[in-house]
Amino acid sequence: MAAECTVSIIAEVTGLGQLQQLAEKFSVTTTPTAVNYSYITQTTADTAQILELGDVSTVHLIIIKCVSNDLSIDTSYVSSFNAEISCQEGEVACFKPSGTVWVKNEDAGEASVFEVLVIGVT
Repeated sequence: MAAECTVSIIAEVTGLGQLQQLAEKFSVTTTPTAVNYSYITQTTADTAQILELGDVSTVHLIIIKCVSNDLSIDTSYVSSFNAEISCQEGEVACFKPSGTVWVKNEDAGEASVFEVLVIGVT
């Protein structure tokens, strides 16, 4: 059986006199052949670091959950860090990068802790 990657995002608001739901579901169009899961504590606070991809060489999807201390994400690092996504504690960022991914803490002096799931091909 070929591997596949399906992502479901469900937002539900209750208690305001009505139920509001937003459900989004999509699949990665290319069959993934590699996945890498990491639980990372930022090496040095206030210093950008490259996101390790494991054995994934072409990335189709990255999912990052910020566990503690807000995280900035640069999805297309070239020569300097430029935060394109801000992921607060408890939030999840889901994106397809357009280049090399770097991360950096947002709270001065506090190293970020985050979970990463990288999906793609070898």
